[in-house]
Amino acid sequence: MDKPALRIFLTITLVILQAILPSVQAEAQVLFEYSHVEGDRWHLTSVVNEEVFIDGELFYQTEILNKISVDILEGAGADGRLWNRYQIAEKSEESGVYKLHGEFEAEYNRSRLGLLTDFKDLTPVPTVRNIPVFPGRSLTPGDRWSADGTELFDWFPRFEIPGVLTLDFTAEYEYIGSVVIDSNTLEKVEIRYDYNWNLDPMSEEYLFLSQYSYYPVGIYGDFYQEIYWDSGKGRNYASEGWFEYIYYLSNGKRETFRGTTQGKAFYAEPLNKDALVKEIEELADDYVRVEVTDAGVSISLEDIHFVPDEPVMLPGEESKLMNISEILLRYPGRDILVVGHTARINSRSDGQLLSEERAETVARYLIDSGVRHETQVMTRGMGHTRPVGDNSTEEGRRRNRRVEIIILEN
Repeated sequence: MDKPALRIFLTITLVILQAILPSVQAEAQVLFEYSHVEGDRWHLTSVVNEEVFIDGELFYQTEILNKISVDILEGAGADGRLWNRYQIAEKSEESGVYKLHGEFEAEYNRSRLGLLTDFKDLTPVPTVRNIPVFPGRSLTPGDRWSADGTELFDWFPRFEIPGVLTLDFTAEYEYIGSVVIDSNTLEKVEIRYDYNWNLDPMSEEYLFLSQYSYYPVGIYGDFYQEIYWDSGKGRNYASEGWFEYIYYLSNGKRETFRGTTQGKAFYAEPLNKDALVKEIEELADDYVRVEVTDAGVSISLEDIHFVPDEPVMLPGEESKLMNISEILLRYPGRDILVVGHTARINSRSDGQLLSEERAETVARYLIDSGVRHETQVMTRGMGHTRPVGDNSTEEGRRRNRRVEIIILEN
């Protein structure tokens, strides 16, 4: 090729590249914004594997299951108002089943960029607020930004001290790029933050805390998270990360909480509760009572027999669960809550522990039978606090000695 022809070729090539490169750059840009549409609902499931150390020595290990139900109360694609139900369960060492320990609700506004405001009530959830917060501009892989966030520490569960400590921090973000998870193209973002809080001995907070036998005098926190963002739907699809919290206590001890987290969002069509009740009534036996509840649809087994004062089912009773299992298998995407109840025979025991253990027995059967994955099942014991029959009669006590399986709405 002679020089004039070469110059023409290079000129044409340069023009073509200049035309192509801007479009390639535009395709690589992603605008991160939440999309809130009234009526949308889903739930987030996260598993926390945690180790607890006291003065550097391993004290115990635990696995915590967090379920967060999300309803969009108001929204037309940008800012929105949300309602959440938080359910926190811890895995039982004996049964390997997640036992429900606490429930909280929260209602608040969230902007399209992720800022949380206007909480309806004083609540310790969400514990970490304003994570993530997006910068409001299109991003390309490698872009970084920072935004302020807040973490809340509820004193009561750990120290039996009323009140909540609010810690502010600045989180550092980096957009990594696109990844594929579960056949979905998602955008990966890394988040890091830490803080170091020390109790001021001249503060009103110190005067309040020093009334108690022991209390934190310092907290150090270090946190890392990866989120996988669904830009088409404007919401988070999955996340994972690690954390470390160190409590420096007034008694001179040091408690360290260290672990990893993994979470994913699940979406399901609204549950047609009335149709489900009708279907179960047609399939179930006479000893099963079905009703609509706020949480979903309750299947109450009022004739399942256990060894007296034991969480062990009598021979042949598992056949009753087999029938229920066939029903549950028709709704594989729905989480379930198994609730145990006892009858009140005397005042020496409230039956709380027994009701918890019987609920775990039923839950373990459902998990081992392949009806649900273990992260889809939580248990709860109510003792004799919610009778449906008269405890002064044998028939009433029989009805009260029951196990409920609740197919959850969200």
